[in-house]
Amino acid sequence: WIDRRGTIGWPPHSPDLMPCDFFLWEIVKDHVYEQNPRDINHTKSLIEEEFTLLNSNIVLCQVICRSVADRCQICLDNEGKQFEHLY
Repeated sequence: WIDRRGTIGWPPHSPDLMPCDFFLWEIVKDHVYEQNPRDINHTKSLIEEEFTLLNSNIVLCQVICRSVADRCQICLDNEGKQFEHLY
């Protein structure tokens, strides 16, 4: 990250470590927009459907949990610096 006073360390809540940032929003967005929602209500309905499907997919949840552990290890190995380009 770059600040007015120079480079600062990678923030403690790195999006590289958060499943919502590295996985969830992109998947939901892609699946919703593939269906060409007609209006805001249709969009909301499609988002709710997508979350219902994701919540019922135990295998996917397990894969994501393992991925978080792997990403944490990569973050540690990289001394807390940005690492998404390594994953």
